[in-house]
Amino acid sequence: MSQSSEVFEAPPERLTGLNLRGVFGFVGPGLIIASVTIGSGELVWASRSGAVFGYSLLWCFLVAGLFKAVQVYVGGRHLTLTGEHPMRTWGRLPGPKNWFPLLIAVPTVLVMPIAFSGISEILGEYVTELTGMKLDERQWIGQFPVREFWDNIFGSVVLVVCLLLALKSNQTILERVSAVVIGLIVVAALVSVIAASPDLAAMLQGMFVPVVPDYEPWVLQQNPTFAGRSPWLEVAIYLSAVGGGTYDYIGYLGMLREKNWGRSGSSAVDRETLDNLSDQQIERAGIWTRAPLMDTLVSFISVILVTLLFAILGAAILHSSKTVPEGDLLSAQEQFLETLHPSLRYLYRGGVFLAFIGTLYGAFEIYRYTVAESVKAVSGDSVREFILDRWRTGTILYCFLGGLIMMWLPSGIAPGVVGKMTFGAVLGGATLCGLWCFAMLWADRTQLPPSLRMGTGLKILTALGGLSMTLLGIQTLVVYFQEQLQ
Repeated sequence: MSQSSEVFEAPPERLTGLNLRGVFGFVGPGLIIASVTIGSGELVWASRSGAVFGYSLLWCFLVAGLFKAVQVYVGGRHLTLTGEHPMRTWGRLPGPKNWFPLLIAVPTVLVMPIAFSGISEILGEYVTELTGMKLDERQWIGQFPVREFWDNIFGSVVLVVCLLLALKSNQTILERVSAVVIGLIVVAALVSVIAASPDLAAMLQGMFVPVVPDYEPWVLQQNPTFAGRSPWLEVAIYLSAVGGGTYDYIGYLGMLREKNWGRSGSSAVDRETLDNLSDQQIERAGIWTRAPLMDTLVSFISVILVTLLFAILGAAILHSSKTVPEGDLLSAQEQFLETLHPSLRYLYRGGVFLAFIGTLYGAFEIYRYTVAESVKAVSGDSVREFILDRWRTGTILYCFLGGLIMMWLPSGIAPGVVGKMTFGAVLGGATLCGLWCFAMLWADRTQLPPSLRMGTGLKILTALGGLSMTLLGIQTLVVYFQEQLQ
């Protein structure tokens, strides 16, 4: 490409002006990310955090949300400026070819079915509870206790419904459904927090003073499953629950190609061309980076807000009543809306189904992009588009069948929901997110001319995010494998 004038088209006026209408005109894939993580992340794990630790771990959700927003934005910014997915760029890192994309992709792909199994099981357990069936825990159906059997039946139905929705959906419908779900949850949670009258001093301390406390005696007495389980493993789940992980973000960047922001929907542009951009082209490039910034900001503000609201509700209501969601991980949270009026439990139940089905529905869409972009990064130009289509279809089947098989493994063979989600969080959570940030700093310095590189503030935030998430991730890895070896 020899003409720099051909690199960046003129951005639309609504992006140049940055008015409110313009901001929401450039929100889309980020809402899908938000809807995928708002569900188990907030309704289950954030609430569980508040129930177990009170306000002490609010900092964990705030830090994870902030630094993951930076992580996602710098990746989207790179794709917008170069037309090249970061996974492909990282194949040029010093060392063996594609070592870093493989380091990111392999654990990412391995843990993807865990989400489909765990989330379906959580909702299946909740449905079983709502049916009011009188089940004798001493009875067995085949290899399963009767309760576990029905949990799996309802979880399987949920997974099949979400598969059918995913096969019939498109990105536009997905974005609109996601926006509605997020809006309903934010409003309901905000009203509930106001009614719960949380301890403001403890809340602020929990947000800005990072500590990892031990379990209180009543937690261990009422919930023996916490005995011998390090609080750091709870932190691992919470870090991964907020805003998702690499399995979401690789696919998110792939979805940006559909938006055609800057170079995102075009072929990759070489460094020589970028070095010779005119002043007008540099200005256009800078304006185009506002699009992924707006998408990231709106989605992660939603994620952080909802996460903190449910963690605060868990602390104000569940922790105060010494109630920890265990077994059925959703029923206890009905108290959040029942404090306003008993009939609002039905609003909560409807919100749960919308949120969880939205999570699985959106994950099918995102993960097929995750696998396709990973394959493209490793295979290079040798892979054709029709082959990628097969990979995308295969990904949906892999996630569906993998999730179904893991769900139906007897509890004596496979761990329960918490165990599965802990393994997925440790393997594909904070550590990979931190390494992503460091790799983006390398890509910015070596693949972009000075005129297009990150500003000092963004570099500092990216470095802090990389350091914080890598260290927290390594700590949880060490604790996890120490416990497994005992």
